[in-house]
Amino acid sequence: METDSDETICSKCAKAGRVAICSGCEQSFCTKHFMKHRLYLSEQMDDLYEKYEIFQEDFNRDKFEHPLLSTIYAWERKSMRKIQDIADKAREDLRQCMIKTKTEVKISLDQINAQFEENERLDNFTEIDIQILTKRLEELRNLLEKPSSISIIQDKKSSSIIRGIQIIEQSIPIPEIESIESIQEHFVSVFGPCQLSEENRVVTHSNYRAGLSQISGHNSYSSGKHSIDFLIETKGSKNIFFGIQSSSNKTSSTFDHSIHGWWNLDYVIINGESEGGNNNEIIQTGDKVTLIIDCDNQQIQFEHHRTKRLVHLSIKLDVCPFPWKILIRLLNTNDCVRIL
Repeated sequence: METDSDETICSKCAKAGRVAICSGCEQSFCTKHFMKHRLYLSEQMDDLYEKYEIFQEDFNRDKFEHPLLSTIYAWERKSMRKIQDIADKAREDLRQCMIKTKTEVKISLDQINAQFEENERLDNFTEIDIQILTKRLEELRNLLEKPSSISIIQDKKSSSIIRGIQIIEQSIPIPEIESIESIQEHFVSVFGPCQLSEENRVVTHSNYRAGLSQISGHNSYSSGKHSIDFLIETKGSKNIFFGIQSSSNKTSSTFDHSIHGWWNLDYVIINGESEGGNNNEIIQTGDKVTLIIDCDNQQIQFEHHRTKRLVHLSIKLDVCPFPWKILIRLLNTNDCVRIL
């Protein structure tokens, strides 16, 4: 604040006289109003210092945020809601896929249970049945524990930083249980000394002197997989033949290339001729055997239950064309075989 000796009018009271001039606002004041002006400036300075202290306190407390921060928070909340919606949909899609898979698995489990009940009722299951059911159970467990038909993909079309995800289910059919059908068979006498009884389910060789007795089955087989169970009710010193023959060839004592089967587990007939093995007497009176005719895989299998052995032969259709029939040959008098 500066003073001037010249007489000047006071900017407040308009009186002439010696006054002071403020170098800040450049106004002239008389002595009275000069003092009031200085007091006013002091009050303003005090208010300013108070604002300074408040600012300093807010600064120390880190109370300042950029105005765009609220915009970022709003974007974050919106994005999180979007992500949550995508995740909720993916979880629901996955849940629906699992419900569908479990429904299909339940149907297969019911089929397996029915197979167990059928095996228990007929008591004709073999190692093949056990292998099939074991494999089937493993496949069903893997469908639930290691599902390969369900995957997650990202939305590659989206230009956003946040890309959506989607549940994709591939159509993988649940394999069905391989069915081995137990057939209602009965014998048909072809030639030789034999007698049929009990609705043709039992055949007995009646006269050793008359030589070979040859017996066929009534059914013909061209497709599917079928099992026929036999009980050796009586067996003499010579073996009994179990096998098949093409029904397109008339069964006789003459040589027939279509004949395939076993005189014993280690003595086979292939294309009508003996091949490999030996003629040891493994099959005995009281033994149970099963002949499995697998047309779909063009093979036959022979199971001896007491020794738990299973052997098989591949069949060439040009030698033994469909349809096939079972073939039994008896050599000893009183040899007796029953279809179970």
